[in-house]
Amino acid sequence: MVLLKILLTSLIIWCFVDFSEIKAQNKSLFAPVIHVNNSVITKFELDQRIKFVEALKFPGNPYQLAQTQLIEERLKQTEAQKLNIIASEFEMKDALKRFASRANLSVEDFISELKKLEIYPQTFRSYVETEVVWQKLVNKKFGAQSSMSNLQFQRAKSIATFEDTVQVLLSEIIIPFSEDDLDEKERLANLLKQIKSTEEFSNAAQKYSKAPTAAVGGRVKWQNFDRLPAIIKPLILGLSPGQVTEPIMLTKAIALFQLRDIREIKNDETQLELLDFIKVISNLKYLSFVQDNFHNCSDLEAIIGGRTEIILTREKLLSDDIPNALGPVLDNLDQNESEIIVADGKSQLVIMCERNNQLNSTDQTLEQERNGLQTNRLKHLARSFLETLRDDARIVIK
Repeated sequence: MVLLKILLTSLIIWCFVDFSEIKAQNKSLFAPVIHVNNSVITKFELDQRIKFVEALKFPGNPYQLAQTQLIEERLKQTEAQKLNIIASEFEMKDALKRFASRANLSVEDFISELKKLEIYPQTFRSYVETEVVWQKLVNKKFGAQSSMSNLQFQRAKSIATFEDTVQVLLSEIIIPFSEDDLDEKERLANLLKQIKSTEEFSNAAQKYSKAPTAAVGGRVKWQNFDRLPAIIKPLILGLSPGQVTEPIMLTKAIALFQLRDIREIKNDETQLELLDFIKVISNLKYLSFVQDNFHNCSDLEAIIGGRTEIILTREKLLSDDIPNALGPVLDNLDQNESEIIVADGKSQLVIMCERNNQLNSTDQTLEQERNGLQTNRLKHLARSFLETLRDDARIVIK
């Protein structure tokens, strides 16, 4: 009887201790580890995201990357909620399918593989859903700003092709803002972007800009286009003199730029071509093999594989920057044509990938280029907006 009481007492104590440990573990698992404004990120979410980025082999430190992704997702989700933007079931099915197809798997098989790594389906779905609503938000908020007319496209294409030989003359207006007056400053910036004359923009810069250039009407000296900040380039592309960029959200300030003039650094620039070509250095026998088996520049790496003794380089150079030994060779090559030469005492296979020639551009390639330029502008606007959201957010990492 005494033994029975001891066993019962031990069992009760064991159950109590075990239940307490489970309760404490659960509490720890779902405890907030990051606060983003009024929302929280739990330890469970962070652990799941770390496993997810490791499984997909995202570059970078998995812990830091998971933190950054989750913080930015909270900001994206909050903005989407403000605009009542959601992902429909059709959009989700399509997005999940496209994501899984990157691994040549169906959605079901992709989820099954994640489960083997103890990654829950909701982790995958949440990641994809946030990107869907964010893309819809960006298109709604900045879609009109990223579009360009035919004239703007031709100008943008020309500058993008020869950006290292183009200079621009800009004026700037930098308007600081705080959390209390952001809406007011945004309204002001949207009014100023409609300015058409350089004189009017200069007067506005003296009145509203807080940049050091305000005293001289916001005027900036000639700048090499390729040295402009990456966030500005896509917005300058396509502008005509006198036109103003869309407002650019910086940290605690809104910036606008007016294109006053544009010039080419070289007088003979219109005769230049941009050549995209590949050089493969190896022995003559192997170079002949590659020459006989490649179809286009994109499949070369697959042919060569992981052979470390093969040297492959791809370059994009203006025609007057081509080394003397290669110039005559490239002049005689059309797209995906090749020639084996001996230069600097080494056997080389030279392959022409692309020659910039607008006369040979088809309607389809022109549309692709237009979409590429507009997508680039949209990405920079979205990134700038997200950085502003993060700068203004209250983020606490425990």
